[in-house]
Amino acid sequence: MIKVFLCSLLLLLSGLLTAQTIENPTFKARNGSIRNITRIERTPEYTKVYIHAIFRPHWWIMEDGENYLEDVATGKRYAQTGAEGIELKKETFMPDSGEMDFVLLFEPLPKETQTIHMIDPNGNESNTYDISLVPADPKQPSPLKQVEGNWFADDAQGRWTYGVHDSLVILNNRLYDLTECRKKGKRIVLTARSRTNGSIATLQLTPRKDGSCLIALDGDKAQRYVRTRPGTVAAETDNGYGEDFFRRDSVCLQGYLNGYDPRLGFDSGILYLKDEITRQDYPTVVPINPDGSFQCSFLLRHPVCENLIIRNNIDIPFYAEPGDTVTLYIDWEDVMARSRARDMNYPLSHTAYMGKRPDLSYLATTLNKYFQYPYNQLSEAQKTLTPAQFQERLKPVIDQWQQQADSLSRLYAPSQKAVSLIRNQKATQTGMAYFDFQMDRSYYAQQDTTNQILKVQPDASYYDFLKEMPLNEQSVLVNYGTNFFINRFEFMSPLSIPLQEQINIQNDEAFQALPLEERQLRLQLRFSEKKDSIVNSLCATPSPLLWQIARVRYLHFMLSDVLKQRQYAEAFLTQLEKTVTHPYLRATAREMLEERFPDTPTTSYQLPEGKATDIFRRIIAPHAGKVLFVDFWATTCGPCRAGIKATAKLREQYRNHPEFQFVYITSEAESPLKDYTEYVEKNLKGEASYRLGDTDYKYLRQLFRFNGIPHYVVVEKDGSICTENVEAYNLASFLQRRFGTEQKKTE
Repeated sequence: MIKVFLCSLLLLLSGLLTAQTIENPTFKARNGSIRNITRIERTPEYTKVYIHAIFRPHWWIMEDGENYLEDVATGKRYAQTGAEGIELKKETFMPDSGEMDFVLLFEPLPKETQTIHMIDPNGNESNTYDISLVPADPKQPSPLKQVEGNWFADDAQGRWTYGVHDSLVILNNRLYDLTECRKKGKRIVLTARSRTNGSIATLQLTPRKDGSCLIALDGDKAQRYVRTRPGTVAAETDNGYGEDFFRRDSVCLQGYLNGYDPRLGFDSGILYLKDEITRQDYPTVVPINPDGSFQCSFLLRHPVCENLIIRNNIDIPFYAEPGDTVTLYIDWEDVMARSRARDMNYPLSHTAYMGKRPDLSYLATTLNKYFQYPYNQLSEAQKTLTPAQFQERLKPVIDQWQQQADSLSRLYAPSQKAVSLIRNQKATQTGMAYFDFQMDRSYYAQQDTTNQILKVQPDASYYDFLKEMPLNEQSVLVNYGTNFFINRFEFMSPLSIPLQEQINIQNDEAFQALPLEERQLRLQLRFSEKKDSIVNSLCATPSPLLWQIARVRYLHFMLSDVLKQRQYAEAFLTQLEKTVTHPYLRATAREMLEERFPDTPTTSYQLPEGKATDIFRRIIAPHAGKVLFVDFWATTCGPCRAGIKATAKLREQYRNHPEFQFVYITSEAESPLKDYTEYVEKNLKGEASYRLGDTDYKYLRQLFRFNGIPHYVVVEKDGSICTENVEAYNLASFLQRRFGTEQKKTE
């Protein structure tokens, strides 16, 4: 009896001794922060993972019970067996606090397991990698851990001066590889090699009890630095933009994404760059290295506020001038928090900048939140208010925006560049509110013919806001989103030429006797004069700069789609130069003409050697020797689907053609697999369809210079790219010219 009791006791004790609890286990990477692991309990019977969930209040989450733990050393998986505090396979709505706790149960782990992954095979925000089951010793942090992070000057400007991160050191607006870390008494000495020129830098860091650090670079006197920057960074003094506003030079954008890991499912970002004057897209891929560092270069023609886009369309604003090097620090935990909040304006509070004007980059991160008219309120107003009533509704909003702009301007008063950014943002958003209200009302009126409100048209006073706009200020081009304002400006309702007037002109017998292109030219000259006159009547200054830019932008369309002969293009440009007086814009318009009509015309060009071309050549290799119509599209793009529908008969007509082939290319990010599979089965069955990884597709955007889709490319039989502008609407005529009236087919 005693022996049995002792055996039972030993078995009980052995079970207790093998139980283990790890509080707040460390991990290397995760792709989402809705589920936060606070504790792991290990016993011979089970493994419990305690979850603290954070999400939007009253939005639902769901646990499907298909998670698993993976032993990093062996690769063996341990299935989920249940849950506590949450019902599996059921929508669970978050409480008012937006936080809740529950437990996921898994099969027991072997006692020798030290590191695991927790994987949700059906989710994209629930994986956590390299979770340590070995409790960390807080009393013995490594030397590097003691000084790891960003260090800011302890003054009003709070400049980000040093970044110490794993194998990377950031200083002097450059990236350095960390080559050595050693402890020397109370000091921690770091040696780093510049990635730019190979020079060596030595940092001596002395951590202090208050959390600050004394840092000396290359033997200089140590200065005090802190881990947090001021809430509002002091503006640097400048006198605004001068005569060199328009200048061409490259920009280097570089930085570090802390918390990055290739297993997160992406290895690049992108800049959707565009010349707002020529309408030329030039998206630029930003490769992300396995260590989280990144670097790219691009050409600028004037100062800008731009956005670096990384996974899930998270945008990181920055300010740059031609010739600048801009260094960014991005915290992946911030990115996940914004994604979790489902709020594009959720602050990325740890983002930091180095460069000539980091203060303007910090300002760029905050401007949008001050001057926004809620979309839902605008949509409701369009259907329920007359233009005059909307003007009254908008007045207190504009007054509030003005107060905010005045307050910010006082704060940034030393910098005239900052003040112009603030005032221009307020002005363009005011203009956007007026334009957007009016823009869709005609469409809504067609949908709801009984709504009398929608039939009320604005009088001339509605556009009085244009007289208050900085339409003649070149600095407006710096603000992110000015392109949207210019677009609304050049297509605003008062510039719509009445249909009857167009019919009257085109029915004139003398007019009809002219060659087609001359008729098109005369129409455009007539309409351009009329539009110039209308703009001059609405604006405080005749032919303001933004209208001149709109006219040059329109030249891009005329040269691409209408004017095929140089003599007509020259005539149009001569008339345009009566309105466009700015020297840079005139020179740009002339360059556009020369590019369209070079001394030695070419019908195609060869792609440049490089990664993007290699990607494209692999795709088209199976179709070598044919003319290819390449359609860049997405299931999420309505115009793309419309273009595919419009060319359905042509696909049928040219199916199995010996000299011609349709090719369709989309991305995994823009065409979810289920939607893509269903759409291709229904609409593109049998066609050459390719669904690329996100980075490969970005490189093709960069190669063919397109931000938006659909985008079309014609590849000649020799692999060169046709210079003719061929799209869905004119494809039939192109094919007829190439292959004759009776297209060849083989069964």
